[in-house]
Amino acid sequence: MAANPWYRSRIKDFRFRTKIFLSNMILILFISTAIGGVAIYASTKFIESNTRDLSMQVIHQVADNIENRAKEAFTSSVYVLSDSSIRQIVAEQGEQVTTENYPAFRSRMEFLLAQYGNGNPYMNAIMIKTGRGQLYWWENKKGLDHTLNQEDVAEMTKGAASYLTNHGRTMAWSPSLRKRNEVFLVRDFVDVSQIDQSLGTIVFSMDADYFLSLGSGSSIIKQNNVAILNAFNELLAGGGNSDADNLIKNSSSYVLNEQDASMATVEHSAAGDHLFVQERTSTLGWRVLCFIPMSSLLSDTRVLVLVIVLVSLIAVLISTGIAVLLSKSSTRNIKILEQTMRRVEDGNLDVRIVPLGKDEIGSLSVRFNFMLARINELINTVYKEQIAKQQAEFTVLMSQINPHFLYNTLGTVKWYARMNQQSEIERMVSSVIDLLKSSVRRVGEFHSLEQEIAQLNNYIYIQKIGYGEAFQVEYKVDEQWLESEVPYFILQPLVENAILHGIEMSKGSGRIVVSARVTGKELFVIVEDNGVGMEEVKAANLLHTATKKEAVPGVTSIGIHNVNERIQLYYGQNYGLSFESTPGAGTKAIVRIPYRTHRQRRNEHAERHDR
Repeated sequence: MAANPWYRSRIKDFRFRTKIFLSNMILILFISTAIGGVAIYASTKFIESNTRDLSMQVIHQVADNIENRAKEAFTSSVYVLSDSSIRQIVAEQGEQVTTENYPAFRSRMEFLLAQYGNGNPYMNAIMIKTGRGQLYWWENKKGLDHTLNQEDVAEMTKGAASYLTNHGRTMAWSPSLRKRNEVFLVRDFVDVSQIDQSLGTIVFSMDADYFLSLGSGSSIIKQNNVAILNAFNELLAGGGNSDADNLIKNSSSYVLNEQDASMATVEHSAAGDHLFVQERTSTLGWRVLCFIPMSSLLSDTRVLVLVIVLVSLIAVLISTGIAVLLSKSSTRNIKILEQTMRRVEDGNLDVRIVPLGKDEIGSLSVRFNFMLARINELINTVYKEQIAKQQAEFTVLMSQINPHFLYNTLGTVKWYARMNQQSEIERMVSSVIDLLKSSVRRVGEFHSLEQEIAQLNNYIYIQKIGYGEAFQVEYKVDEQWLESEVPYFILQPLVENAILHGIEMSKGSGRIVVSARVTGKELFVIVEDNGVGMEEVKAANLLHTATKKEAVPGVTSIGIHNVNERIQLYYGQNYGLSFESTPGAGTKAIVRIPYRTHRQRRNEHAERHDR
């Protein structure tokens, strides 16, 4: 036996007054901690809830503004497409563009595009690739570390055209094709007079701050915690560091449902807890994401936590003084009672305590005397009652089988069938007689597994008279296990249950397999059918008392409950029946009993008889 921890022995030796004091202190500390913890938790959740609502309102406004900005950029692109001078150069209406005059046309186009680009400080570049492969662009060179060249424009316009083709669109917002902090508006350059005719591809490069700067005025939404994803779930703006990129990547598991426009939840990551808020724009279907650190949201709770801790400490100090006074007054009479009860230490249950007044301590002494008297009485009676109860239950279970009168009657029926040359009836009655003979003339309550299977064959023969070839029985029992000792009539009720509840209800070709195995010191006998089966919960509750009436009685009137109860009376609660089943795949009944051979019991019986 493992030794008790040192603190248990120390606490056990404490005086009762000390134990009362410690229990009061533990209760006081628990209540103070619980109240403080609940207050802190409630305030945290309240602030989190309010911040969540506020964040959703702010992100909704930001999402509307972002969509308005996108509409403004889209409108600017329409103006460019509507410009007759630009369209004339792109369509090469009039003079055809050649290698010699291309520089003049490019200079002219740059001037025309500048009229639209210079009006928007967030516009980085406007690039056009005509249907004949001519390239034109304008670039805002302010603050840029390099300028566009013809190869850059050719690569980006080609990528833009492929992007539209791959996504089956004529206009789309895409991430930057040159890995910069910008967003591309890509669309076919259509002739406004013939919108089904494409003259090329036009790309508008917008600085990402064009969208991200919209939430910078909020106290909770900043440029570094906002991200924008387009309708294809591609990152348009935001991110830029490992923590933000990981948060954006993890947000893919929080995709909004079609019926939801926004959501807010707390996300746990290596970078810390964040309040994750997202909004879907109404027209473009963009997802605007915002990750707000919980540490910044809950910073206001620190003062509240400090106040709660101080108040709790003051309450604990006051309660400690009260606990000391209560422990002294409560243990005064208990000490007297403890001194009196020392005289019972020799274990003599006839000793009695003199009552100490009419208060609770006096009542305790009277009850203690009554308890000693009751212990003596229960020791003498309860054990005998339990033995009698168990014997009565065993007698009731075993008295369910009394077929002696049927055995004599069936003998007459067999003789009559033989006289009338009814061989089938004679064999059927013989099988019934063999079943009853094993009950009437048996010695003891156990026999070998081989004898149990022989009895089962008689029962199966009778059942096949009515069922015909509706089911087949197969035995998978090694010869070495046939001498195993089993109680009488444990297989017949299981096979009967398989026929009535599994094979008959399935109305198909039934197959029942009886098998046995020995694992360690335990014998497992299994009856498995391929019938209709049942739900796992129903199989687990099959032996429950509430389902006992559902058992269908067999020839011997012993159901599966009777088999289980007899096994547990013989061997204890660790043995008995269990069921495994799956709807449509059959049921498996498993008998679990200790393993021993029938020869061993006969030898033990002979040794007791010799004595």
